This record gives sequence, C-alpha cells and structure tokens, in this order.
Amino acid sequence: MLKFIGIGNLANEELLNTSAYIKQENKLFIIDCGVMSFKRMLELNLFEDVDTAYIAITHMHPDHIGGLASLISYLNLEKNIIPKIVVPSEDEEQKQDIINFLFLQGVTQDIYELVNDVDLILNETLLKINFRSVKHSQNLKSYAIEMTFDNGKIYYLGDNNDEKYHKSLAKKLGVNDLIYTDCCDEINELHINLEKLAEIYDEKLRKQIYCMHFNGDETVSKAKNLGFSVAVKEQSKEEYLKRIMSH
Repeated sequence: MLKFIGIGNLANEELLNTSAYIKQENKLFIIDCGVMSFKRMLELNLFEDVDTAYIAITHMHPDHIGGLASLISYLNLEKNIIPKIVVPSEDEEQKQDIINFLFLQGVTQDIYELVNDVDLILNETLLKINFRSVKHSQNLKSYAIEMTFDNGKIYYLGDNNDEKYHKSLAKKLGVNDLIYTDCCDEINELHINLEKLAEIYDEKLRKQIYCMHFNGDETVSKAKNLGFSVAVKEQSKEEYLKRIMSH
C-alpha cells in the first residue's frame, strides 16, 4: 500500500531522501518530507485532486523534515489545504519543536494543524496511526509509525538502531503484516545493519521486511541477497515514458 517518493539517505541524489505516502481518492497521507522530497512530490504530480492531507514525521533530521515548510506552504497557497501534522500524543516537546522549526521558516500555525494519533478512512478502510519511540540518535527522539488496517499492520521505521523493537516485531509479525525499515551495511549507532536484521528475522519472514534509506546500490544488492524485500522509488510519468522509449 505504501508508495515511495525516495528511498535514499541524506546525500543520495539518485535515490532521494526516504519518504512514503498513501493516496486514496482525494486524501493524502505522507510520511516524512526531507530536503529533496518536496520537489519530487511535484514531479510525481502527487497533489492532483487532493483536498485533505496528513503528514507524519518520524524525527527531525533534515532528510526527514527539511522540506516540511515548503510542503505546508504549497498546500496552503496553491491548493487551499490546511494539512494536519500527525504527532505523538504524549510528546509535548516534539510538538513544540515542530512549531518552532516551522516558525523559523515563516510558517505560522494558522496554515497547518497539529493532531494526535488519528484514525483515517481510506476507500472505506479504517487506518489507525500510532507512534512508538525507537532508539536512533542521542540528540533527538525518533518514532516508528504503526499503521493498523482491517487485515494487518504496517510498521514504518524512518531511522532506527533498535534491536529490542525489531525483536518484538519478529515475535508477533502476522502473515499480512509488513515492516519498512532503514538499514546500513556497516555497524554504527544510528542505523540497524543488515547482518543484525538477518539475525533477528528468520528467512521465511524476510520478504515481509522492506529495506530503505540506502546509501548506495551496494546496500540495495546486499539487502536483496539476504532475502529482504526492497522499497522502490516511484517513477514519474515522464521517467516511465523515457524508460519505455529507451527499450
């Protein structure tokens, strides 16, 4: 159900900053909006026929929130939409940080709305959105976004190095459930590495695990070789036609 605006890390100009969305009829739900993401959304014509927009932010690193001010301003000025920024209900500090971040870029609170964990109706399907705190950076909080549907769940980890959380998911993952997680091919404090993911998730589960937030093609190949699925960046109509013509 998730489509991807980008699947790369901070500096990957080819894969772009990792950002995903769900669009059903006139409703749009976006996860993260990095410094490269907003321009890509325009290229994908993502806002066509949209009159309601929700945006969830996993954390405040620039490759996940750097384009948020432009996104909100565009929705308000060009589409006459007041987007709803979905935030963790218990984290007042995170709410204020987002308000301050946007204010410093000239975005005032009258052109967006902060809302807590919400329930959305998409094509007559109930989508419940909740946040879970995960380990990532010592300097700021990071959240997994848990999306519950009628017949399954999606767990979305924008950035994390949280073995405990992954182990809890491995124990309860249902046949219709999916996990989207950042990854890396080395050991560091910010992102969980692919070898650790392979230790946690049995081979039979790995097709339900979609890796993303890549630093390059080598990491993509490594994830596939380990049996994981890989998130795919969506093509614009122009890119699709160009690819077809080249063949």
